[in-house]
Amino acid sequence: MNNATPNRLTDNATIGYQALLLLSAILMLGFSIYLTNHYFEIKFPTGLTGGSLCNINDFFNCDKTTLSPFSNILGVPIALFGALIGAFVLLGYLFNNLAIEGTNHFILIVNAVGCLILFLYSLIALGGLCPFCSLYYVFSWAALAVYWKFSETRTPNLKVLLCYGLVFILAYAATKSNVNQKFSKKAQYSESLVKQYNGLQQLGHPKTRSGYNLAVASVAFDQAPIRITKFSDFQCPGCKMFSEVLHKLAKKYEGKIAIEYMFYPLDNNCNESMKSALHQHACQAAYLATCLPAKFPEVHDRLFEKQNDLSSTWIEDYAKKEGVLDCYKSEATMNSVKNMLTGAVPFNIRSTPTFLLNGKKIEGGLPQVQVEILIDALLSGAAK
Repeated sequence: MNNATPNRLTDNATIGYQALLLLSAILMLGFSIYLTNHYFEIKFPTGLTGGSLCNINDFFNCDKTTLSPFSNILGVPIALFGALIGAFVLLGYLFNNLAIEGTNHFILIVNAVGCLILFLYSLIALGGLCPFCSLYYVFSWAALAVYWKFSETRTPNLKVLLCYGLVFILAYAATKSNVNQKFSKKAQYSESLVKQYNGLQQLGHPKTRSGYNLAVASVAFDQAPIRITKFSDFQCPGCKMFSEVLHKLAKKYEGKIAIEYMFYPLDNNCNESMKSALHQHACQAAYLATCLPAKFPEVHDRLFEKQNDLSSTWIEDYAKKEGVLDCYKSEATMNSVKNMLTGAVPFNIRSTPTFLLNGKKIEGGLPQVQVEILIDALLSGAAK
């Protein structure tokens, strides 16, 4: 019988594999910390942000997984546990002994199975992947591969396992307490915001629909549960930021929300209420968009994307490329924009963006969280 004590992983693994293990542990910890923070930003946002690093497109998107029911355990993000596992692997490497090594090996096996389940769930049920979650999976599997190849023990040590369990429980309890406080503050804030909205005057929406839609509900505009009319200028930075908010709202409330765009250039070349051309190409941008109603969402996004580069030449070249140069230069197009401006007069638009939410005017582009609070209140009947 061989009673020799097993070698430690660090005695068996080459420097290259040890470096891979160390890098994997650090990245597991880093990705998990980011994802934990991202969870709180999504669930309890405090205002406009520059967007998430891991929202690359509709498929590779962190928000999909963050908003899914498997992103948390009773409100506590599961990424927190990923951070703890990364920390355990890192500490196990730095202060290696067989008791910690066997426990880490066991935990990495359990973690690998969980990662595989979450990966398949995200891919099949959600139709997309969280890039940083996927990177966590890859590096946690890499850490397990190093353990599997070089570690001679896979049996957890009861004392170490109990210590790990205690750390998990304490971290969960502290985070849960923080989550409960955030929910309480959010509830108070929501109540105050809805009260302010209910106190606004009901103005209705323009009598004539603009015809330029960013979102269409399953019913006519006037019958949609949520109706937004946005008065906007393509050279207005605030309008650009709010357009990004509206895109997210259109996806979240698909089928329930209708969003129409009303041209309101802050440019006296077409807007008689302006004393000067605050945005000297805003009228031209509106003319271009007017000529492409079927492609309006695409043109809308392109104009905002190129906001800092807009010029008469750029806009005219775009019109040429789309074959609408004659329309762009026509008097009828100019009159169409002016008529829309006339339709805005009853709403006393003083700045952009200004929008009507179910007939009540709100000046400025609100953060997404505030608009969502109002929309949810409208859908539930708490706001009217």
